[in-house]
Amino acid sequence: MKTEEDAKFHIVLVKGWIQRGGKFLLARRGHTELQKPGVWSLPGGKIESWTEEPDILQKTLKREIKEEVGVDIEDYVELIYNNSFFRVDGAHVVSLIFLCRHKSGEAEPLDETSEIKWLTLDELKNFNEAENFLKDEIDRLDQRMRSL
Repeated sequence: MKTEEDAKFHIVLVKGWIQRGGKFLLARRGHTELQKPGVWSLPGGKIESWTEEPDILQKTLKREIKEEVGVDIEDYVELIYNNSFFRVDGAHVVSLIFLCRHKSGEAEPLDETSEIKWLTLDELKNFNEAENFLKDEIDRLDQRMRSL
């Protein structure tokens, strides 16, 4: 196998369902974003540091959530869903969605985010602005929360 010719490279994306009490945080993507501008999604971002660092997924998730919505999450996060898709520019993305617990801070729209909402699971299931990818993520969250 010739690595340079045969290897496929991916973007690794981490996103989080942030739970505070009985509600979960949604963030509307900024209108200048390359992928799905202006749609409701989960806060998070791609791994940018490719060092051999332990817990890179969790560290990236914590950093991206802080940058996008200004809150800190607990150290423990649980992977509840993963998928893959092609970005509009053709890049292949592996997406990992985690369940997180709010630790501190007041959520607000910051970097790459234009609006935020805290919603209950029932409100999420009836959220008419959810696009198909978010509906899938809501379904997986619902399955996970029912198993607790």
